[in-house]
Parts: sequence; C-alpha cells; structure tokens
Amino acid sequence: MEARPREIAERFEVGGPVLSVDRHGEGHINATYVVTAGSEGGARRRSVLQRINRRVFRDPEAVIRNVERVTAHLRSKANEEGGNPEREVLRLVRTADGAAPLVRDGDGEVWRCYAMIERAAAHSTMTNPKQARTVATAFGRFLRRLFDFPLQELEITLPGLHDTVAHLTALRDVARDDPLGRASEVQEELALVEARRRPIETWTDLLSSDGVPTRAIHSDTKVSNVLIDEDTGRGVCVIDLDTVMPGPTLVDVGDFTRSVLTGQEGVGRGVDLALFDAAVRGYLGEAGWLLTETEVENVVPATRMIALELGIRFLADHVAGDRWFPVGSPGENLARGRVQLDLARRIEEREDEMDTIVRRAVARSRRPRRRRPTTGDALRYRIDGGRTRP
Repeated sequence: MEARPREIAERFEVGGPVLSVDRHGEGHINATYVVTAGSEGGARRRSVLQRINRRVFRDPEAVIRNVERVTAHLRSKANEEGGNPEREVLRLVRTADGAAPLVRDGDGEVWRCYAMIERAAAHSTMTNPKQARTVATAFGRFLRRLFDFPLQELEITLPGLHDTVAHLTALRDVARDDPLGRASEVQEELALVEARRRPIETWTDLLSSDGVPTRAIHSDTKVSNVLIDEDTGRGVCVIDLDTVMPGPTLVDVGDFTRSVLTGQEGVGRGVDLALFDAAVRGYLGEAGWLLTETEVENVVPATRMIALELGIRFLADHVAGDRWFPVGSPGENLARGRVQLDLARRIEEREDEMDTIVRRAVARSRRPRRRRPTTGDALRYRIDGGRTRP
C-alpha cells in the first residue's frame, strides 16, 4: 500500500480513523483507491479517493467545481422526482475541517473523495438486452435531469475531446513522424480512416448546425460509467463526471450505443441488434422527447462516428507510444483501435436496420407519459425536440 494515498485520505472527513487504502478499478485516466475508515470491530464507512490526472485535466480544480455544480443540480432533480439522491448521485466528501472538496498535496497533485455507493458495481460490457436497457435508462435519466442546467456554469475541462477532425489530424501527424517505427503496423487502418475523411468533416459540420443544440452532456458515456444496484439490477448512478461539459447530445447517445455494441475491449463483436434496440429504447425512453428531428436522424451515424473517432484515437496513441491510454503490453491500443474501426465498418452495413430501431424508440418516447419534469421551464418543453412553443 502506498503511503501518500493514506496520508491524503486522512485529510478528508471519511468517517473515522483510516483503516486501509487499496487500489481500485481499471480506469484509464485517474488513480483510484477505496478508503475504509471507522473502528476495528465497529462501524465502518468506505469512500472512493482519486488523484486527478493533471496531464489530462490541466485545471483539476475546474473539474471539481463542475462536479460540485452538476451533482447539486442532480440531487435537486432526484428529490423533486421522489428518488434517492444518496444512491442516484455522487457526493463529494469535504476535507476534515469542512473547508474544501479537494486536497492539494506537496507535489501539486489534486485529490478528491466521493462517498461510496455500496452494493452497486459497474460493468465493462453488456451481456444481454435487459442489462443494456438498465444502463441506458440511467444515462437517459442523467441527460433529462440536466436538460435545464445553465451552460454558463460549466467549465470546459477537456477541450477538443470529441473534435474528430482534430483527432484525424493528430493521427496523420504522428503516423508521418513515426517516433517508434509503429506506423507500418497501421497502414490498412490508416487507409480505412482516410477513405472516411469526407464523412468525418460532414459529421463535424453537423455538430455545429442549428439542428443540434448544445446541452450539458456527460461526454464519456461508456457502459462502465453507470453503477448497477446489486439487489435490484437497476442502473442507479452515473459516475465519472469529469467531462461533463456543454456539447451535442448526439455525442452522448452515439458514444453509449457504441459502447454497448463494442463488447470486450480488444476483442469486439458484431452489431447485435437486440442489444442496440434495448440501448436505444432505454435511453430515448427517458430523454427521446428532448431530441430534435436532426438528432433523431443521426443517432445511427453518431454511433458509427464515435466508434470511428475512438478508433482513430487508439491508433494515434499506439503509434505515439501509448501516452494517453495505459496498456499492459505493447499492441493493446492497436487492438482496441481495430475493434472500433471494425465496429464502424459493420455499422455501415446495417444502418437501415438500426435506423428503423431508432425511429420506433423515438415514437414510443413521444407518446404521452405519466412522468415528466415538473419545473416551470420543463413545462414549456414538448416533443418538438426541446424547443419552446409560442
């Protein structure tokens, strides 16, 4: 056990003396630990301690400010809807003196701590439609509850995260420079990507068009970012809020459906229409009434384009020397990239079938529902994609 995480944990209000600090999870970015505090033989409380990766997030304090604002909003919404905020929303733990939700150590590293949501776990892949729909519902609920969040209160924590053209340019540049002699391994993949340059440019233009409004989005809706209740099987809480920023909803919807279809990292699978149907029905069942017609028409292209974007990022990182996505051995990012590019290609072959599924799900989501947001602003929203009517 490392000494520093324990020292940091003791500076937070974790519920008593720190008994243990253990590494946790397989996240690509931040270092995460589980802190157990309390008394030997008595009551104990667990917390999640994280060191924010400053190489990725250049302003860690902005990340925490965003999380504070977003979780406060989500807790208010959960209360309005009769939910359970303690299980449905992350809660930052403050320092022992109550002064702040973060600790900065002697090296300038920024640490934060969350209350543990017990008897709930994340899953990296979806194995059946029921599970996919459960996670989809949680993400859809997350989007719905944030639909009226004031965008001016959100700071940009990771600029260019979903700038696909910029990622393509970065791949071209690193393949040209070829610092480790790996470019020869990705020539086939480079050709596949270059053949889709025009759709990538069209996608980028679409995201800035009038038909795709900017909203508060998660920006990293992979399936492992939802905790599933071990007792009820319900998706209870959306986690990893570091990239909640203003952005197009299509990015969140597309990234989630891509994640459902991906399967095991480095292995992948074909386009499972049953999983896609469950994912779309769950997500749009909660938030489909918010979508504009342009967004509805582009759910499937979004799934394909986010897979292509992630494939580009994995390839670029492989050629550069695995600087962004950690690997256990050389070649893992190449395998990950190939899985995503193969998924994008397979989606191209089944877009018509997938679009029919989306249309059915949207139609269901726009039927009269017993539950809708109850705030004054929400009452002005209708099934016309979130636009107000005169």
